[in-house]
Amino acid sequence: MTQLTRRQLLETAGLTLGALSLPRPARAQPARPGGTLISAQTTEATGLDPQLVPALSRSRRSPLTYNQLVRFEPDMTPVPELAESWQVSPDGLTWTFKLRQGVKFHDGQEFTSADVKFTFDRLLEKSASGKSDFGAVDKIEPVGKYAVKFVTKEPFAALVAALGGFWGFIVSEAGVKKYGDLNKAALGTGPFILDDWKVEQQMVFKRNPSYWKKGLPHADELIVRVIPDEANIVAALRTGQIHHAFIEDNKNFNLLKDEKSLTGYRSSRLGYDYLNMSANRGHLKDVRVRQAISWAVDRSQVMRVATAGFGRLTAPATAPMKQWQLPEEVWMKYYKPDVEKAKRLMAEAGVASGFTVKCMVIPTFPTMVSGAPVIAAQLKRIGITMEIENVEYAIWIKRWQAHDFDMTMNSTPGYADPDVAFFRALHSTKGQNWNSWSVPELDALLEEGRRTMDPKKRKEIYDRVQVMILENVPHLWLYSADLIDFTQATVKGFRQHPTALLYGLETASIEKA
Repeated sequence: MTQLTRRQLLETAGLTLGALSLPRPARAQPARPGGTLISAQTTEATGLDPQLVPALSRSRRSPLTYNQLVRFEPDMTPVPELAESWQVSPDGLTWTFKLRQGVKFHDGQEFTSADVKFTFDRLLEKSASGKSDFGAVDKIEPVGKYAVKFVTKEPFAALVAALGGFWGFIVSEAGVKKYGDLNKAALGTGPFILDDWKVEQQMVFKRNPSYWKKGLPHADELIVRVIPDEANIVAALRTGQIHHAFIEDNKNFNLLKDEKSLTGYRSSRLGYDYLNMSANRGHLKDVRVRQAISWAVDRSQVMRVATAGFGRLTAPATAPMKQWQLPEEVWMKYYKPDVEKAKRLMAEAGVASGFTVKCMVIPTFPTMVSGAPVIAAQLKRIGITMEIENVEYAIWIKRWQAHDFDMTMNSTPGYADPDVAFFRALHSTKGQNWNSWSVPELDALLEEGRRTMDPKKRKEIYDRVQVMILENVPHLWLYSADLIDFTQATVKGFRQHPTALLYGLETASIEKA
């Protein structure tokens, strides 16, 4: 076995120290544990099972009750969590993780290697969305009680990134047996224990008294409220009725930034907003039509309207994925609108007179609601009528998973590694293939990138991948909205995370007079 140094680990994972520079709040005062911390957001979770629910609203809540073997810090460096350390064999096929001892699930049962095996066996068997992140894993083998091996079919450079991603939360076998699934319950090793859930109203969590991170969490109770109208969240922040909110509609930053009773947080988001297109539907089958759509859309205008200017245009690898980004001059040229070029491509595809498509939008996602009409107006210039279809979140999830759409506005929390960013989304046979498309040359590159351990060679591969994506247009990368949170000034220790997941509530406390 080869023991990786921290720098080697970061390079293997495709990350560098200081990959993302986040504005940090002033150093927190010594925490005074206790009290009730109230957070709010616009969207209810469609379910809580961290392996079966492919929704951002679920992912955000998962760190409250679950841990991962590996966790990514706000600067996107991987650190041990339930795993204390790991080694990789010289052939790159076996990863051995030494597990933390003395960790207990919320029901008092000890966390062991059997739980890791159960978690990932279940993921690979039952999770349509999550299993593709771990498609290179052949088997998971306990090594005694406190170590586990991941044996891969081929070298898998992105394993650490996958373990620290949205499908890496460790579940309890006893919990799954007790509840059938974990959609309405939560039984993890995380900082909070789910105490009560009134759907579309609030979740109540109590402090995990046996949490293995000593002294955490600071709050005795955490309440996550669902307030669908963000104007009411803004009002609740101003009046002190809530302590924290994740801001979905970025224009509200201007409404709150000068409030002396509040602390604002703004940083680069790992994720991005995009426009999915089904490449097996009608005229969208023709790559020239998808290219025409790309040339017709003015992404800068969409971003200005949807985010009030608090965001940035992005290559397929976003700003926090700094090591993987293309030079701006390479990708930005694809984003300069060219309506005449778009019209020529439409004519070449035999649809100069245009056509009609439907585009799904989730009403509780402000950037989708405000961005879609801008895109519709821009596409009208080349003869495409984009009919906006408002679809309730739970229904949207089902239709998206079933690939039942022409187009849809979409948003993702982002990914630490280009393998998990692109393979699951775009590989035509081994991924989810969100866009129902097939580009064999891209599939081959994605497979090569997955099994290449050398960071420099991986960079060359993923540069080619990104250019091929921009030219073949499976979907449109629109922009990466800034990540915005507000807390009461009395809240100390909160940290944003580029994924928008609520890791930062673990260390948050309310300063007492």
